Amino acid sequence: MPEILEPLGRVNFPLIGNSLVIGLFSLLHIAFASLAVGFMILAPIFEGIDRGDRFYTEVAHGLTRFTLVTFTASLVLAVLMIELFVGLFPRTNSWMFNQFRYPIYLAVAAFFIQLFALYPYYHFWEPIRRRSPALHRALGFFAAFFVLVWVAVLDGMGSYMLTPVSAEGTWGNLLNPTWMPLVIHRFFGNFVFAGFAIAAYAGWMLGRRRGDPEGEAYYAPLLKIGFLIGLAALLIQPFTGLFYATQIRSASPEAYAQLIWGRYRWLVYLQFVLIAFLFIGSHLVLRSIRTERGRTLPGEWILFGSALLMVLFVERPTLRRLFTFALVGLSFFYLYQWREGLRAAGGDQLNRSPVRRLAIGLGIVSLLTYWTMGTIRETARRPDTVRDIISLYDEARTPSYARPGSTPDAEEIGAGGP
Repeated sequence: MPEILEPLGRVNFPLIGNSLVIGLFSLLHIAFASLAVGFMILAPIFEGIDRGDRFYTEVAHGLTRFTLVTFTASLVLAVLMIELFVGLFPRTNSWMFNQFRYPIYLAVAAFFIQLFALYPYYHFWEPIRRRSPALHRALGFFAAFFVLVWVAVLDGMGSYMLTPVSAEGTWGNLLNPTWMPLVIHRFFGNFVFAGFAIAAYAGWMLGRRRGDPEGEAYYAPLLKIGFLIGLAALLIQPFTGLFYATQIRSASPEAYAQLIWGRYRWLVYLQFVLIAFLFIGSHLVLRSIRTERGRTLPGEWILFGSALLMVLFVERPTLRRLFTFALVGLSFFYLYQWREGLRAAGGDQLNRSPVRRLAIGLGIVSLLTYWTMGTIRETARRPDTVRDIISLYDEARTPSYARPGSTPDAEEIGAGGP
């Protein structure tokens, strides 16, 4: 009589646990993916504003080349992340696929369509531009549009895991209360990171090519443009963040309370510390490159104080928002006040050590901010993988290959969702 083999027990990733390993790959993936999305949108815009000045076309070409590199790395990390998610959280994975079957088909189709537009846009750059610059730009915008479709569906799935709805059909699940706020918030977040990343790269290259007039002529204006993109998006982000937080509070008050007052509230403190650094660092860049010199103005001390009070009142949302928007208002005021100096700033102002270091620092802080915001959203639904539907206890109790009599991993249940 053949021996009956006992089914395999739950798979547990050694040392760091299932949740953390997926989280690490997710963070690496979104770092590359957000840059790819931001650059993919910026490239045809830069190409479109080129009016006889090859600088913007060269920037567009460089961004597209970097997009292909980051896109490839992002894709590899995404595949690894999905494979781990399928193997380590099979119940959640099968539930999500069934809830988003047709939107996933749309996302996959959009992904391949944008590839068919992106690769000719880069690899046949000059031949297509010689025949029709308008066609070439159209390919770039076409790729950007479909990558946004891809991202929007993924955001729909992520938002559903925090604020699920009971809808008829898979398309209704996409329209959950926090989907559009998340799409908008991440859209501008991509530009914060992409803009400051461009400035950081330009600052690093200026440091490497000191004394090279040709390098300074390219990288100094690149630093200024990247900085302005990052700062402009940063000034918008508090409004999109308020919209997103309000929707979370309305749709899932328990999740919102867990964010602000729960065991992971230190992440929210960290987030606002990083945001304060972004605002203060941006102001110091503006102050460093303006043409006129002077003492620190009283309004600047108010700006620094607002940043500090914003952090101190994290657990008092009304006061925190008051100081956040005071910080936004003052930052916009000084951007407008010093606009002429910023417009006139050239290599002499931009290729100085303090400006280069601040630009690199802003790039690093913007990446940390992006990672922290993503992590906060995931902790809001702990100990569930899909809030109020599937918990980590359910996942551990009934894995795909359950061993009779197996018990949940207590450490995994306490750690949180994937």
